[in-house]
Amino acid sequence: MYNNFVMKKRIVYPIFTLILFLAAGLLAIKDYGPSADEHIQIDSGHVIWRYLCLKFNQKVPEPLIDVPGLHGFKNSYYGQAATFPTVLLEAFTGFTMDSSTIIRIRHYWNFFCYFAGLTCLSIAIAHMTGDPRWSALWLLLQILLPRIFGDIFYNDRDIMLISWMMIFLASFYLFARRPGWLTILLSSAAFGMTVNTRIFGLSLLIFPFLYFIFSDKRKYILLFIPAAAIFWFILSPIAWDDPLHTLPNAFRHFATQQRYIDTGNEAELLFFGKHINETRLPWYYIPLYIIVTTPLMTLVLALSGIISAAKDCSTRKINMRTIFCVGMLIILIVVPLAGIVFHLTFYNGWRHFYFLFLPVTWLGLEGFQFIWNTRKKILRGAAVLLLCISFVLSASWIIKAHPYQIIYLSPVFREKWIGKFDRDYWILSTTECMKYLLDNMQERSLNVIDKQALMEYVIIGLKPAERERFHTMYHGQQPIPYEFLIANYNGRLGNEAHFDYYVPIYAVERDGIKLAEVFRRSHNNELAAADIVESAEATANPETASAIADSDYQTAWYGNGSSEIIFRLNGEYILNSLEIFPAVNASGFPDAKLFISRDGVSWIELPTEKIGSNGIVFPSSQTSWLKLSSDSEYQGIRDILFYGSSANRD
Repeated sequence: MYNNFVMKKRIVYPIFTLILFLAAGLLAIKDYGPSADEHIQIDSGHVIWRYLCLKFNQKVPEPLIDVPGLHGFKNSYYGQAATFPTVLLEAFTGFTMDSSTIIRIRHYWNFFCYFAGLTCLSIAIAHMTGDPRWSALWLLLQILLPRIFGDIFYNDRDIMLISWMMIFLASFYLFARRPGWLTILLSSAAFGMTVNTRIFGLSLLIFPFLYFIFSDKRKYILLFIPAAAIFWFILSPIAWDDPLHTLPNAFRHFATQQRYIDTGNEAELLFFGKHINETRLPWYYIPLYIIVTTPLMTLVLALSGIISAAKDCSTRKINMRTIFCVGMLIILIVVPLAGIVFHLTFYNGWRHFYFLFLPVTWLGLEGFQFIWNTRKKILRGAAVLLLCISFVLSASWIIKAHPYQIIYLSPVFREKWIGKFDRDYWILSTTECMKYLLDNMQERSLNVIDKQALMEYVIIGLKPAERERFHTMYHGQQPIPYEFLIANYNGRLGNEAHFDYYVPIYAVERDGIKLAEVFRRSHNNELAAADIVESAEATANPETASAIADSDYQTAWYGNGSSEIIFRLNGEYILNSLEIFPAVNASGFPDAKLFISRDGVSWIELPTEKIGSNGIVFPSSQTSWLKLSSDSEYQGIRDILFYGSSANRD
């Protein structure tokens, strides 16, 4: 009676932990903008909805008429069952919901799914261990993983996989305790959802396999595979037309093809301070990433858990807890090994393998219990003290780095290796840069050079009025002098970036490294063509040559190959650079040669160097005439900016 009372009181520990986590999540969620891949997943959901409409002879909503078909769609193997409730909400509004609202809803859904997974598995652990305190300890181990704390809001693939793995493990434990039709259907449905989310969910087959070997209650487990296959089939429209080949095709697609589709296998990942092609990563890529991005105490406990699991197996104490430990250990070893053997192409960091954190924390719990059960007070006291320190360090770092927990490195490696790995892959810091411009710049329109062409992925998270203020251009040939430039530092070594004609005005920085930065035109030594050019002549279309130097970016001059442009300046100037702004469907004045003259008769050719998007740098020279010549095609100039000063200036 006393023991029951004590156990009921101890239930407050996991409940309090979950409530605290829920409160923290609801407070933090507003700080996470859209991530790099969310637009892809939103589009994938629309593709599925359009497919269902056509499949069941329903009218396709007008906003989805031009959506691609499911088969042949480049992301067709991304299952959408776990996030489909958010698509249903869009359907209720006729798919007219603003993208910022969709993003916000998906973030809440992602968080609540993860919370549901934690809740389900913590209940199973409380039953399995017979003490709710161990459940609370596991919750802290899992929640205080800084590397994935932020991902639980916006990463609807890798974190959703962890969420459904936890739900499956809880439902499978329920089946083990109460074998029956209902529990086998629940666990089969959870397994089907997990595999639909990511094909790595197939690794969970180890648990029914071990149960079949070691349990004497095999009657219902034989139904698991066919039931799970049926649920997966129902949840995966891509399989409806070819169920037998979909899984192997999906594995082949994610193993080798998807990354080629996304990057052409030309992307380089920053790993231990070196840029390495994504197809040539070393075999130890995943193991070392796990080590450097997991709190050290968690790793130590996980190693102790491995010893504990081995001891249980050697003494033949085979029960569900042992089965779970062995299953987790097999996943932790076999999955990275499979990645090495099959030469899987990894994405930035090791986010596709974040689910390996689950066996790490599970074994960590086992390791702590193993130490606790030794009954050596010094050892137990040291373990408690070190674990508390680890929790405090992790929690404080999560708060300090918020909302960029993705850059976490274990304190053991942080000082030496911080900045030597990919940084803000999810480009959340780009959103912060955009918010800075919205809040601090009074310009109605914000002309921004998008250095890595990333803003289109995050701008959908802004409110419509905010989106309308932005006019973006990739860092190619900007058609007008764009006032701002945003650069994301993911994949960059070092904290400094230089862009000609621009100076930094705001940086997003955490833990001593920059994640993104805003630059603004310096306007130093800038001379508008309309202010210093007295006349402009061109050998081709001379009647429009004046458009080159009128500071009107709406009008333009077009050449046709083998053209010369001569500028007569209204005085003597010392010049060292100029920017050419291309006309529509033109490339400026490609491969231009530059000449200067003091009288317009004798010309001196200067060596030039192309910089930035439109810039041409040359030795500082005093001149009152300037000539450009080019034999290239697609000539067309809106205007020119000169850089230098008046030679007559005191």
